[in-house]
Amino acid sequence: GGNGGNGGSIVFVVDPQVHTLLDFHFHPHVDAPSGKQGMGNNRDGAAGDDLELRVPDGTVVVDENGRMLADLTGSGTRFEAAAGGRGGLGNAALSSRARRAPGFALLGEKGQARDLTLELKTVADVGLIGCPSAGKSSLVSVISAAMS
Repeated sequence: GGNGGNGGSIVFVVDPQVHTLLDFHFHPHVDAPSGKQGMGNNRDGAAGDDLELRVPDGTVVVDENGRMLADLTGSGTRFEAAAGGRGGLGNAALSSRARRAPGFALLGEKGQARDLTLELKTVADVGLIGCPSAGKSSLVSVISAAMS
């Protein structure tokens, strides 16, 4: 038979129509489609499609060790979060002059499995109005990293 198809990858894509990461809160685990098995007459199996997950602009991808992997800004920006597995070899690929029709095949390789954290950077414009010498600058310097 033919070779098996490769598995699909998981890809984050920035979409300007998406504004929150709420979908990932309710569905935290995702799997990309697997590749199809090889068939008779040396027909290779179909590769699995990549799973594209839409995220808002300003999403930060962090791995399980706290390292930042990607800062997704700009419409259409892509990041491959987990690579798909490789398809196995069918018995047609393992034939030789000595063994014309092997009765075995080689299994494929598993794809990546990762625990990633998605964080959304937000920018807020805030105005602070008050009487002179009321402590506005002191308040801002205490609750933020701003220097007056």
